[in-house]
Amino acid sequence: MAKRSGRPFYGEFAWAFDLLIDRPVTKECAAIAAWLVARGVVPGARLLDAGCGTGRYAIELGRRGYVVEGVDRSPELIDVAKRSAIGQPHSVSFHVGDLLALPNSRYDAILCRGVLNDFVDTGSRDAVFSSFAGALRRGGVLILDVREWEATKDRKQREPLFKKSVDTDRGKLTFTSVTELDAEHQQLLLSETHTLVNDAGEHSTDYRFVMRCWTRTELDSVFERGGFSIVEYFGAYDPAIHAGATDRLVAVAQLSDVSRIVQLS
Repeated sequence: MAKRSGRPFYGEFAWAFDLLIDRPVTKECAAIAAWLVARGVVPGARLLDAGCGTGRYAIELGRRGYVVEGVDRSPELIDVAKRSAIGQPHSVSFHVGDLLALPNSRYDAILCRGVLNDFVDTGSRDAVFSSFAGALRRGGVLILDVREWEATKDRKQREPLFKKSVDTDRGKLTFTSVTELDAEHQQLLLSETHTLVNDAGEHSTDYRFVMRCWTRTELDSVFERGGFSIVEYFGAYDPAIHAGATDRLVAVAQLSDVSRIVQLS
């Protein structure tokens, strides 16, 4: 997998991830489940939530009848996921793992949300798609999202600053993110700060890192080489939002013939 990051969002402040990043999980999982059923992956099938984070999507899909395994490289996020899963369907499990070392032909579908932008070099991008292809059973479905370069560039030029404050049981937490653009490499240069204020005083943690956006042409290429076909693109986890309407690309693809799977290198 991509080199392990010390990003505080995934470590020191993993406990606050869901407070800072609010998502319409129920609505988006309804779309995900509909796409799965339309391609023959029905409740009872085995899913992998690749880069599951705090586990909220895995838990919701478990409620919808799927057998879901969540894997993430962050032990802190996995700890949050396991705590969130207490009292939830027993068909959901979580463990620390590497997306580049998945078991062969185990899953009926893979969901990979908000992770693939962290794979910056071409070799690791090819390797993760090869890993996905190898882990899926024949006819398996892959659902993912990435930041689309042109739309993301336009948005970040207009809105380079993101800031959010939340009151928590540990104090007031403020998260600030500033994005610069590296147009030559289609990369985002991010500077993040978590600041926690409570009776003990003020504590801040800074972190800088790089994300690399994707293009639809690049996705088309790795899908084709990996043996995926019947690819559909959307602008969100909502079939009514077409590709190009947002700065995200959501893709739904199906492994058409295992004999075509190649090592992407």
